[in-house]
Amino acid sequence: MICKKLSLLFGILVMACCGFVFSPNIASADIQSVSVTPIVSDDEDPSFFQLSGQPGSVKELKLSLTNFGDMPIQLRVQPTNATTSTTGKLDFDEKVTVGDYGLRHAFSDMTNPQTVMLKNDQTKDLTFKVKLPSQPLAGTVIGGFDVYDVKHPNDGHSGVAVYFDSTPTKNNHLIKFDGIVPKVQNKQPFLMVNLANYSAETIKNTIVQVKVKKNNWYNKLGLDNQISVQDVKFDKIAPNSKIPIEFNQKQTPIASGNYLVEGVVKNGRDAWHFKQNVKVDPVAADQINQQAKNLIYDKTGLYLTIIGVLTAVIVLIFWGISYQRRYS
Repeated sequence: MICKKLSLLFGILVMACCGFVFSPNIASADIQSVSVTPIVSDDEDPSFFQLSGQPGSVKELKLSLTNFGDMPIQLRVQPTNATTSTTGKLDFDEKVTVGDYGLRHAFSDMTNPQTVMLKNDQTKDLTFKVKLPSQPLAGTVIGGFDVYDVKHPNDGHSGVAVYFDSTPTKNNHLIKFDGIVPKVQNKQPFLMVNLANYSAETIKNTIVQVKVKKNNWYNKLGLDNQISVQDVKFDKIAPNSKIPIEFNQKQTPIASGNYLVEGVVKNGRDAWHFKQNVKVDPVAADQINQQAKNLIYDKTGLYLTIIGVLTAVIVLIFWGISYQRRYS
């Protein structure tokens, strides 16, 4: 009698699990038609500003904006500092404040942002008063203006650099591992491995190699043990900036859990090695997966869990049969 009941229970569990498994699963570019031009003297490079002066002095920078489009556009000109893009270039499309990766001088503390409305085929010149810090600038300081469409901030940014004359520092380059975060771009999920340059210097001609693999219990058993590798050359790494390395997951959802991240950063004779166990938060991973499109889910973990449950049930049934025979 006991044997029949255990067999019936086993059959119900198998049918439920099979129904669950096989049920269908419903699942910086420039601003177009806008030109941004620094107004400088004839003997200066027209693509950026060069700024020098005594501590505490006030300087003026002039920026010319033209709308070549057919429709009016409202532009925001935001002071910021240089950051490092995923392609190894200097960028100016992020908000930067004092303290970010050891940054001591933020351009946003020296001048104010401005907003301007441009009609079609209209040009306006903006003047920015820049107050230099009361103490001499130390290290390499690269400020800049981030120009974007107020109503469509994700449609592109135009950046103009502001290079400051400053006192060089003798600090060695200092690169650290800064974590891993999920992100969505163009409806595809990415894992972003972030390093950081904590030195007030521009680092040139740098090679970064990063390896990422899942580090959960079933990966340690040799299951789903794929390693993702990225080799990126950075022509320039901005002072006191994040160094982003992106891993495009394409149609693979971001998996939460543990990851092992290791790699090396090479610059001439210098090399920085790093190896870290990190965790991707389930809530963050789920948010990114919901924003992405056309994902193909890997059910390896689910299948292993079901196999484990069925194995436990089978062991329980044989133990029950053995127990019944022993005492019958």
